[in-house]
Amino acid sequence: MDDSEQRRALDGVRVLDLTHQVAGPSATLMLAFLGAEVVKVIAPGSRDSYDAVPFYLNNASKKSVELDLKSDAGRETALRLADRADIFVENFSPGVIDRLGLGWDVLSARNPRLIYAQVKGFAEDSPYRDYPCFDPIAQGFAGASSITGEPDDLPMKPGPDVGDTGTGMVLVGAILAALYQREKDGLGQRLQIAMTDQVATFMRIHYGWPIERSMDTPRFGNRPPFLFPTAPSDIYPCPPFGPSDYVHIHCGSDRQWERMARLMGREDLLADPRFATMRSRGEHKDLIDDAVRAWTSGLDKMAAMRALGEAGVPAGALRSTTEVLADGDLRERGIFVTVDDPGRGEVTIPGYPVRMSRSPVRVVAPPQPGEHTAAVIRDWLGEDARALGLLGEPGLLGEPGLLRETP
Repeated sequence: MDDSEQRRALDGVRVLDLTHQVAGPSATLMLAFLGAEVVKVIAPGSRDSYDAVPFYLNNASKKSVELDLKSDAGRETALRLADRADIFVENFSPGVIDRLGLGWDVLSARNPRLIYAQVKGFAEDSPYRDYPCFDPIAQGFAGASSITGEPDDLPMKPGPDVGDTGTGMVLVGAILAALYQREKDGLGQRLQIAMTDQVATFMRIHYGWPIERSMDTPRFGNRPPFLFPTAPSDIYPCPPFGPSDYVHIHCGSDRQWERMARLMGREDLLADPRFATMRSRGEHKDLIDDAVRAWTSGLDKMAAMRALGEAGVPAGALRSTTEVLADGDLRERGIFVTVDDPGRGEVTIPGYPVRMSRSPVRVVAPPQPGEHTAAVIRDWLGEDARALGLLGEPGLLGEPGLLRETP
């Protein structure tokens, strides 16, 4: 394998990461997996937040630099690093980044090639722009919670952090598009994404109800959000009948229903006109579900999944997070990766789910706070670092020798 085949997709791309919580860090995490040099800027003494599990899981494969952005030296260093960066990402509360002197107007004037990405809860030109926002708020305001849960019960926040991680994933696409455009015209640009806007568009297919029927999209529980119900399409219990002992089955065509009925040994159902079409099966959902539950009650969830899958019926065992994390297949294929962390020992964390034939993905443990401060300042700023007195003098944190070069 030659050197070009060993290169990662974003080798040589520099990212200055001023994000926190989940939405911003999830975007820069993907860039790090793809090979970018992502430098995570953290405040002095932020050990506690660095050790928090969500922070830990969103900062693998990055470098860590400690800067006091409220000090003159820290702010000047951040400006110089941004001058050398390809991508700058921040998700501070509205107005904070400008008060720090690191706004778009300032950085783009200094570095016209800079791709400047911002994540907020509400859009800058929204009437709610100054309101604080977290994932549950975004999911509720954008409608996701209204369609989640059982029909006659309370709305529920969807389990996955669609507002946080989902926003980060969408932002990555825009960042890569901006990088590609810069290859053509040499210019960077400003990218802005709001969590509430992203969730609203992420729900794309669920607007069929208000568009077609002028009514709110109902809550369907575990059933699909079709304009008419069908069956079987739900979760069905399996022994030993624990909290996660279910198999999810969805027959999305007459052919799949025929396979399902034959697998259950219930060919009699195929002759019943009440079950002849998807719509009619939905109208008699309770009868279908009773028959399916009787069958799944005799098989554990993995056995049921295998039998259904081999018969050509869409089905999946409902698994807990512990079961998924321990899945040997996922580990073998690199979906989960075991890293060696100096503080935690061996830890298994989620990796990158896309296979790239010529671009390896490298997943390593998150850095220790400030681990790369001196190295990054030396590598990115070169002689400027020495001219500014950043190496070998009282450091950016006010601690003598923190940035002292290794002899």
